[in-house]
Amino acid sequence: MFSRSPLPETLVNVVCCRCTNAWKAGRGDRGGYYLKRWTNIYLKKALARLQPRIKGYELTIEDLYSMQQMCAYETVAIGYSKFCELFTKTEWEGFNYAFDLSFWYEQSFGSPVARGQGYGWIKELVARLTHTKIAQHNPATNSTLDDNTTTFPLDHSLYVDATHETVILNILTALNLTNFAESGPLPYTHIPHKRAFESSKLVPFATNVQFQLLECTSISGPQIRIIINDGVTPLTGIKGCPGQRDGMCPIDTFVKAQQEILAETDWDYECTGNWTVPEGPAWITTNGAPPPKRAIHESPLEA
Repeated sequence: MFSRSPLPETLVNVVCCRCTNAWKAGRGDRGGYYLKRWTNIYLKKALARLQPRIKGYELTIEDLYSMQQMCAYETVAIGYSKFCELFTKTEWEGFNYAFDLSFWYEQSFGSPVARGQGYGWIKELVARLTHTKIAQHNPATNSTLDDNTTTFPLDHSLYVDATHETVILNILTALNLTNFAESGPLPYTHIPHKRAFESSKLVPFATNVQFQLLECTSISGPQIRIIINDGVTPLTGIKGCPGQRDGMCPIDTFVKAQQEILAETDWDYECTGNWTVPEGPAWITTNGAPPPKRAIHESPLEA
């Protein structure tokens, strides 16, 4: 759904679906712990190298990280940036991994509020795939828009939604695409040699995600597959979907699995519940959800 401010909808979900835990310290901002520690490691030499060149101002690690961001934004906007020359190849690799840490722990499988924020759009996807209206709304969806076939049609062959990269990660998490989480949580001490989650491949500038509906003579029944930035993603993390080489899954199987995920997701608890978790690696999640209610009472460290 497109944004029609001030009416809430599912693609600006921190604002719209009232997932208030996404704004609370220690819940929706867990990436900061990891980002601070990693930038202190990979930019340490850059700080020592660049500070002597500047008089009257004391550089910080945060300044250098901002310069790296300016390189990226200016390159996209005007084609080139002098900030890019300031850093080594190793420091750019560190910058790339810094985004992995930030996105993993704040918007994706390592965030306790990621699944809840992607929940509403998954309900809309199921409605489109089944050509039926959403049966029961909560603050994650907009009944004003979704119950109106003018603003939320269910009989089109093509739907186009536009949103931010953070929301796309919320959605990929809510879909349970566990192939991107199979290597587990990301450390802040070093760059893992092999990792399943790479934000530069999942959500670069102009990220594009396609849900394709197909029928093939070699496979029985209509199929669905997901293309992320021109690459087919396996659907093996979705219950019942086979490890088909072209990433296809029967639509009925896909829909049933998503309906089960929606039924198992306690949106009220995840997005507005009064739960807490310790910062950093003292508590981890790899499914984008907070500790279950029973774990809150048993141990704050259980995921």
